[in-house]
Amino acid sequence: MELKKNYLVAAILAAALVGCGGDDDDDDNDTTGPTTPTNPTEPSTPDFVSCTADVCTLSGTIDQDYTLEADKKWLLDGFVKVGEGNARAETAAEVQTIKDNGVTLTIEPGTDIRGMDDGVLLVTRGSKLMAEGTADQPITFSSDLDDNFDGLGEWGGVIIQGFAPQYGAGNTGACFEGNADGICNVQGEGGDGVGFYAGNDKADNSGVIKYVRIAEAGKVAGPNNEVNGLTLQGVGHGTTVEYVQVHNNLDDAVEWFGGTVNAKYLVLTGNDDDDIDFDTGYQGNIQYAIVRKDPVKAGPSGSNDPRGIEANSSDDEYVPQTEGALANITLVGSAVSEGQPGMRLRGSLTTRIYNTAVLNFSDCVRIDDSDHDLDETTDKIPSNVTLTNVIGACTDAFYAKRDADMVNGTVGANTVDLDAAAALVGAPAGTVNAWQPVDNGSGFAFDNTDYIGAVKPGTTAEQAWWAGWTIPGSLDGIETQGE
Repeated sequence: MELKKNYLVAAILAAALVGCGGDDDDDDNDTTGPTTPTNPTEPSTPDFVSCTADVCTLSGTIDQDYTLEADKKWLLDGFVKVGEGNARAETAAEVQTIKDNGVTLTIEPGTDIRGMDDGVLLVTRGSKLMAEGTADQPITFSSDLDDNFDGLGEWGGVIIQGFAPQYGAGNTGACFEGNADGICNVQGEGGDGVGFYAGNDKADNSGVIKYVRIAEAGKVAGPNNEVNGLTLQGVGHGTTVEYVQVHNNLDDAVEWFGGTVNAKYLVLTGNDDDDIDFDTGYQGNIQYAIVRKDPVKAGPSGSNDPRGIEANSSDDEYVPQTEGALANITLVGSAVSEGQPGMRLRGSLTTRIYNTAVLNFSDCVRIDDSDHDLDETTDKIPSNVTLTNVIGACTDAFYAKRDADMVNGTVGANTVDLDAAAALVGAPAGTVNAWQPVDNGSGFAFDNTDYIGAVKPGTTAEQAWWAGWTIPGSLDGIETQGE
């Protein structure tokens, strides 16, 4: 499928000195002279860091508060853990010890972090990542192989773990249910070093990830055990995730495993599998995201099935507590995603999608219900999908398998011609009478937008929320209305 400039335009519519001296007495025989000044003791270099000139390598466990300074290049060698909260906790006292011993890794704006072949940054529960860049000085994670941002799966990725709930497959409930102390240990995906996550604190705070770019990651740890660009495992809504780009990831761009963390302003480009993926009882909200599949690559790698959005609670992974509300998303497919839907909403979950555009996938929206008992003779348990002001231009049809449970406003029930879609994306949307975010305890409220897609109509490239901090060239060919 060949991308057309006119709907690429549509796609985006949617930066001490020690004191010294001798005895001051009247003894003429006192020959004691001034004490030789001594320098204060220099702080010792932690075991987890080694530096040569302006390049420092991180390895092992960061077991104290530490700051990555922007005037150095930082290398991730193997699994670099922040804290030790991924160990199994069996009692409330052990959980409290993890929290008491948590550490904070701070990353200065503009810092360059490079992953070696096996590099992964793992922020464990009880600890925090304070990675707050700016639009002018974003923080960048990428491969150490080159400076081009054009690799794929050249290092691991960033994993954040928290004490927020995760829900088990087969509708077994929250991981802590049945435990009087609220203890929870869920084995994380992403390799043997990931360890455990989750708990019973929806408001858990793992820090700030803001104006951060993650590129060329997604190294495969094993079958069905990959590292995403940004993996959020049991992360609570006390955490901030805003202005994040994941580019050229071999697996998913961002995946939520349970948890309650909300997200805003995502740019997900060139990723080889899904871009927005949530499951195992994730309960949260996402607003403003641009998804753009690689416009040049002919097909995905391996068995990847690249969709813009995948939400899962199906069959043997039936988890009906999974609930996501999304607004102002622009999804743009390419030949990489040929044969795939823009959204696959799998199984007995609850999803509400507002003011969103799906372009150039085979089907715009595929909805599957749950064969929860894997018995074809019993009825499936339906999903609960609401689409409000969602339009699409897809090569086969708008819906695959079945229609949404509820539709409001403009919903493309059939294939929309790409030229016609260009006139709809970014155009004023029908009124949203009642925005309905997921009530995860955060008090999140959607911005009350009146347009379809990720960017307000009339926004120039210089004014756009993605301007200045995203990877150069990653949105080439996409323009904004009003220029």
